[in-house]
Amino acid sequence: MATEDSNKVLYDILLERLDTLRTLDKEGDSDRRRHIARETKELHAPLAHRLGLYAIKTEMEDLSLKFIDYKTYKYIAHALNEKKAQRDAYISAFITPLEQKLKANGFTFTIKGRPKSIHSIYNKMQAQRCDVDRIYDLFAIRIILDSPLEREKLDCWQVYSLITDMYRPNPKRLRDWLSVPKENGYESLHTTVLGPEDKWVEVQIRTRRMDEVAEKGVAAHWAYKGVDGNRLNTDTQSVYVFTPTGDLKRLAAGATVLDFAFSIHSDVGCRCVGGRIRNQNVSIRQKLQNGDQVEIMTSPNQKPTADWLNAVVTSKAKNKIRQALKEIEYRNAAEGREMLERRFKNWKLDYEEGDISRLALKLGYKVTNDLYQSIALGKEDLLRLKDVFLSLDTPTHEYQRSDYVYTPQNQEALALEVDMQVKNVDYNLAKCCNPIPPDPIFGFISINNGIRIHRCDCPNAEHMRERHPYRVLPARWAKKKNDKS
Repeated sequence: MATEDSNKVLYDILLERLDTLRTLDKEGDSDRRRHIARETKELHAPLAHRLGLYAIKTEMEDLSLKFIDYKTYKYIAHALNEKKAQRDAYISAFITPLEQKLKANGFTFTIKGRPKSIHSIYNKMQAQRCDVDRIYDLFAIRIILDSPLEREKLDCWQVYSLITDMYRPNPKRLRDWLSVPKENGYESLHTTVLGPEDKWVEVQIRTRRMDEVAEKGVAAHWAYKGVDGNRLNTDTQSVYVFTPTGDLKRLAAGATVLDFAFSIHSDVGCRCVGGRIRNQNVSIRQKLQNGDQVEIMTSPNQKPTADWLNAVVTSKAKNKIRQALKEIEYRNAAEGREMLERRFKNWKLDYEEGDISRLALKLGYKVTNDLYQSIALGKEDLLRLKDVFLSLDTPTHEYQRSDYVYTPQNQEALALEVDMQVKNVDYNLAKCCNPIPPDPIFGFISINNGIRIHRCDCPNAEHMRERHPYRVLPARWAKKKNDKS
């Protein structure tokens, strides 16, 4: 009884606001008109959607657009009215053969055809960045089947098969809310097909029960999920909140705005800076209450931090935050490594991976990545690192400073054969000298990029042989199959 009384109050509020919009032209103050229109769009229209009052919702959105952006509203309305007769004729031409096909296959049904609303077309123009004449799908057809409960999904898919036999579907536009209904309980099968005159038409397929559930609004949201008005107050393990579009989400009790953001999408969660609940800005740590409608605010500059793990309770959010932190650490380490390599190159200091490990240990880091991160975050002075590096004891390697003297003549002895026709090998041509057959060549074992092939007269050859003779390999070009020499 309380729920019915509450709904009646909400209906009265919405009807009153709709009446206000219908007579808003009489309001002389243009700023006040825009204020009322924006308030309706942000508050009343989503509430109408949540209650299943879709006709009211659509009219509110259209009228709000009229007072927020009159020129665009008038342009779209004029374009639709100009071709109304043509549009109605097209919908009839699309539906007629479809009706015949469905009747021939024994289906009992109702078909409704309509153009998209002005506000819906406006949103598509914004999303697709095109004019009204180039909107992907201006028409929508709804097929409502009279099917028993046990045959609902089967009948919907059979009708889909019949439609796609008649009209070519766009596989990218298939929306299957039969197998996995929306969180608000919405069940339907949506597809977009290429109708006569090569025009795209959206087709919605559902049963009478599904249509009734979709039209019941808040009762459908709760009934489908097994949540009634009393359970919202007695279920202590969960909290039920709504998106700005009216979709119901169930989260663990104690969930915060940040939990809600990650439940939408990991990118939304990572960029979340706060939210809006009941027209008030709230922090990411704000705990949610049953019935809250939550709007997430984001920033492209926002990044997760370690203390975010204390601001969430859901496992999904915790896992996504940990993953994001690891990615940030990886990027910082890569940036720090690049900075150090660039400085060492400027200082003409040669080093190996082991040298950096020794440097990190000397500075108190457990692993080199920790050192690289500190460099990227500006916690380490690179000049200090240089001094510490130069003070390190030179390790003894049994192969260091070998007596091997590189000459082109000893290429033939145990030389690396370079065949550029062979793929997936661990060598590549050095860009500093760009060797090509028959240039005399040698190989140089790099730290991270496998074996580099250089010309013997490469400008860097002398430096490599002097500093790292143990990493120099003799090499020669592989002979071609038809080369008998």
